[in-house]
Amino acid sequence: MQREYGATAATYDARWQRYVERTTTLALDALPLEAGTVMLDVGCGTGVLLQRALERDMGLACIGMDITEAMLAQAARRLPATVMLVRGSGTAVPLASASVDAVVSTSALHFMHDPALAVSEWYRVLRPSGVLVVCDWCTDYCTMRWLDRVLRLFDSAHERALNSAHLTALLADAGFCDVEVSRTRIDRFWGMMTAHSVR
Repeated sequence: MQREYGATAATYDARWQRYVERTTTLALDALPLEAGTVMLDVGCGTGVLLQRALERDMGLACIGMDITEAMLAQAARRLPATVMLVRGSGTAVPLASASVDAVVSTSALHFMHDPALAVSEWYRVLRPSGVLVVCDWCTDYCTMRWLDRVLRLFDSAHERALNSAHLTALLADAGFCDVEVSRTRIDRFWGMMTAHSVR
């Protein structure tokens, strides 16, 4: 994954602009934002979601985490110096327990080798009553089932896309409550799901 995304970091925004903008909007619309909120973006990539979040509320304290140094370098160019950028994996978040108010993950869960461990880590770093928003591919849609199968054969960075029932169960098993998962197509091909839950 580091090789693949390190090589494409400089051109990632131009190549995936429409997809990133739509999925970022889905995630942010599900995320309650207010001044003073400490928010972690897991798999922040080039920092688009963090930039959009700050445009909505400049009182946020933002942390971006990604496993790829080249992506973090692109994010650093985009974001103000007040944003903390850290290298880390979604299954081993380098933050203290109960240290953030919100965790958001967009198009990252299908790269996680152990999604249950990832969700448990996100639960750990959230403060009580903290909010988790996950926006990812949804294999309830036939196009996404097809893409998942192809990528599992030919792309070593890809692990597994989930369906909405599986994601709901993962969140509940990790201890999250008030789990709500909605599904939507952002175009004719991409079928997404957005989960909102509370620690």
